[in-house]
Amino acid sequence: MSRPGFNKGDRIAFVDEVGGGVVLDMLTNNRVRIRTDEGFVLERAARELVLHDKGFLQQEYRVSDHQAGMVAANDALNEKRGKRRGDLRPGKTPKRPEDNSVAEVDLHLHELVEDEGRLSDGEKLGYQLAYFERALEAAIRDGKRKLIVIHGVGEGVLREEVRRILQYYDGVRFHDANIVRYGTGATEVEILRHRS
Repeated sequence: MSRPGFNKGDRIAFVDEVGGGVVLDMLTNNRVRIRTDEGFVLERAARELVLHDKGFLQQEYRVSDHQAGMVAANDALNEKRGKRRGDLRPGKTPKRPEDNSVAEVDLHLHELVEDEGRLSDGEKLGYQLAYFERALEAAIRDGKRKLIVIHGVGEGVLREEVRRILQYYDGVRFHDANIVRYGTGATEVEILRHRS
């Protein structure tokens, strides 16, 4: 069976390892130069790589019935709150509005997937980090001022990986989040505005 050829920009996965990357260019002797998801540039034999399966990604990142139900319940609650805003009784102080310039992302696995038992430790960490990067990109795109990343305490592996990824982003600063509100299991990411 012959392997498919790779093109610059193709998303690949490793055959015998967790992780993947993007093809930078094809070299001689069926070797491929890639940039891994962690930012390393490696040369690998083409036989050690496969094209990334987009169908698998769609399956992995699908929204569960439970998650869809939670979104619907939140929408209904927000709609109900919106109708009651004009019904403030005299003497009552309105609730302080939420700060819409701050986003939160909870990376606890039970919040992200329906059945975490079928994933290996490497797949769990990879899934959490991919989810984090999507949340960070969305916060930057949406003009948020801060992103609170709730990673938990545990052994500190997820926290360190999140902070390692943040080092590659220009225009962000990060530090421990408010310990009173989040304990020691969260990182606050400040998204700096680029001035033209």
